[in-house]
Amino acid sequence: GAVATPRGPNPPDTNYTFCRPTDVAWDQQGNIFVADGYCNNRVLKYSPDGRFIAKVGGNLPGKGNEQFSLPHALQVDRQVNVYVADRGNNRYQVFDNNLKFKASYTNVGTAWTDCISTDGDHQYLFVSNSNPNDNPPGSWDKTGQIYKMELDGTVLGKFGHAGKIAPGFQVVHMMDCRNPNVLFPGEIESWRVQKFVLGK
Repeated sequence: GAVATPRGPNPPDTNYTFCRPTDVAWDQQGNIFVADGYCNNRVLKYSPDGRFIAKVGGNLPGKGNEQFSLPHALQVDRQVNVYVADRGNNRYQVFDNNLKFKASYTNVGTAWTDCISTDGDHQYLFVSNSNPNDNPPGSWDKTGQIYKMELDGTVLGKFGHAGKIAPGFQVVHMMDCRNPNVLFPGEIESWRVQKFVLGK
């Protein structure tokens, strides 16, 4: 089985050893996808019984397609495509079910988390332009929004701003969007979850 190591050097880029994984998701067939993100830089696919199938990325960070710099979150749509928040590269990468590159969305800021709605026939992609938690100079002026998108990357709208006072966002780390009109962003630096009801 998979083994996480709490200390020591990064585990090698092996198929059944993780190093501080950041997220997990499943497709409709029950296959398992793991973002192995904080000290490896890859996404792995396993069968429902845990057998390794495929991976993309590796031990070291990179900026090319099929490379990551801290894959931080991932989602799978009903067409079994995989959407990865490539945090260190400020982009969202999209892969097919075999983890082959399809697209990169680079127009929505600092990529910390994504969410795909499940209620209704039409799925939407929500992504966070999370103001980074080291808050470098000027970061609050251009971060803090949540974008609503089509799965193909078309931006439908955005809302929010960086800030600790609601309805501002202070480092959105994860969010729930099962109902595409009701969002629950979790903020790691404000220690809270807010609820937003979006207009149709």
